[in-house]
Amino acid sequence: MKIGISYWGFCEKFEDSRVSQTPDGHRYGRPLFVDELLKRGHEVFALQTQREVRPYPGIQYDSTGFPELDVVFFEWRWPTYKNSGPAKFERDLDRQTELLEHYHGQTPVVVWDCDLKLTPADEACWPKMIVADPTLQPKDFIIKRVRLPFWSDFELLMPLSNTNLEFGYVGNNYERAEMFKKYYSDAAQPLRELGVQTRVVGNWLERSPEREQPEEIITNYPHVAFFNRVGFYESMHILNKLISTVHITKGRYASQGFVSPRYLESLVVGMPALVPVEFANSSILGKEWVVSNSADVVKKVEMLKGLDVQARNQVVNAQATALQCTCDFSVEAAVCFFEEIAANPGTATKNI
Repeated sequence: MKIGISYWGFCEKFEDSRVSQTPDGHRYGRPLFVDELLKRGHEVFALQTQREVRPYPGIQYDSTGFPELDVVFFEWRWPTYKNSGPAKFERDLDRQTELLEHYHGQTPVVVWDCDLKLTPADEACWPKMIVADPTLQPKDFIIKRVRLPFWSDFELLMPLSNTNLEFGYVGNNYERAEMFKKYYSDAAQPLRELGVQTRVVGNWLERSPEREQPEEIITNYPHVAFFNRVGFYESMHILNKLISTVHITKGRYASQGFVSPRYLESLVVGMPALVPVEFANSSILGKEWVVSNSADVVKKVEMLKGLDVQARNQVVNAQATALQCTCDFSVEAAVCFFEEIAANPGTATKNI
C-alpha cells in the first residue's frame, strides 16, 4: 500500500521531540503509525511541508507534488489567522485544498476530523471522502462518520518513579475555561493546604487573539502556577512526575466522548488520571476515577499522593485495561483500518 499523510505537525522519535512552539496534539501517535506501516512493508508519503528537524526514517517527503497513492489520509486542517486571510504565514490549508482537488474522487480519501472542525459545508464540497473522528459517539453531518480513535502501543515511554508534590495539566488553553476553573483553579487552594501545588504547562501566558490576556489568567487563577510550553519529550517527563491530572475538555468534546491523546500519554508515562463527570463515558478509566467537583479532585489527589511506585503502577494498569475495553486504541487497528480501505475502496468502513 502507498499511503499519503497530510499532517501539520511533527513526526519524530520520542527522544528527538523537543520543539515547543506547536499545538500539534498527535505527536505521540503519529510516529507509531508510520513505524507500523513501514513494518508491514507499506510506503509512506508526507504531503505537507516537513516541519520535523530531521526527515523521519522511512518517510518519503513530497510537499508540492501528487504521488500515485492507494489512499490519502488527512489530519484535517481548518481556517485560522495563521493560514487564511491577508496576513497568513502558513500554507497547510492551501496545500490541503490542492491535495483534495487532485485526489478527491480518484483515490480513497480519509479525512480525520481530529479537532472536530469539519463543517457541513466542507462535507458538501468533498462528498466522496470517508470522514472519521476520535469520539466514542461520532456526530454525522452530511457524510456518515466512522470512529477512528487516537492510538497507542501502550508501552511505557520512561521508567516509573516517585512523584513530586504537584498535581497539574500539560496542555494548551483552548476553550476549556469552565472545566479549568472547576477542576483545577477551585481545587488549587485546598490542595496547597495539603502540600500539593497545582502546575499548568502550555500556552496560557502567551498573547494571542484567540485567548484571554495573560494578566487576566494570572488574576483569575491566583493559586495556579503557570509554566511556558515545553517540547513533547519534556512534557512527558513532567507528566511522569505529577501525582495526577484531570482530562478537561471542550463542551462538544465532552458530549461526544472525544478521547484525546492525553488519555494515552498519561498511561504510557505511568500517571493516573481523573475524568470529569461531564464526559460522555466518564467511567472510561474506571468508575472510581470520575470527578464531579473540586472536592472530588482534592480527595482523589490526596489518596494518590500516598501511593508508592508499585501501587501507582497498579492503578495505571487498571486504567489502561478499562480504556481498552471501550474500543480498540491499538496502532495495529489503525493500520488495518487503512489497509481495508486500500484493498476495498468501495466498501463501507466499520468503527474501530
